[in-house]
Amino acid sequence: MLQKKPYHKYIISIGSNSDCAIQNVKTAFEFLKQKFDTVTFSDIIPTQPVGMETDCLFFNAVAEVKTPIQPLPLKLFLKEIEKQMGRLPHSKEILIDLDIILTDGKIVHEDYENRDFIRELIKTLEN
Repeated sequence: MLQKKPYHKYIISIGSNSDCAIQNVKTAFEFLKQKFDTVTFSDIIPTQPVGMETDCLFFNAVAEVKTPIQPLPLKLFLKEIEKQMGRLPHSKEILIDLDIILTDGKIVHEDYENRDFIRELIKTLEN
């Protein structure tokens, strides 16, 4: 008898501050929809930069993903999306930023505590 792999529930933050920020977030949505059968997205909202010297607004969203993929392979997949979309390390222009924030309800990234808007976006997924 085949055993089902346990599914994990991840919350992923998605952000961009480039000239095409909203489109970049939507493109990230498309990458995630192609990979995962069960994915839900929040709205995209404008936010002020946090911990970064730039005047550019960010546009942010969160995604809830349910998958049997373990955290490390998921993180590597997210970094591959960033690379494919042209993200450059240490640049003030963030073409796309994808981070796992929660894994099975457990906080795994400091953005959860430092960015109120992430917690607010997560609440919108619960409705």
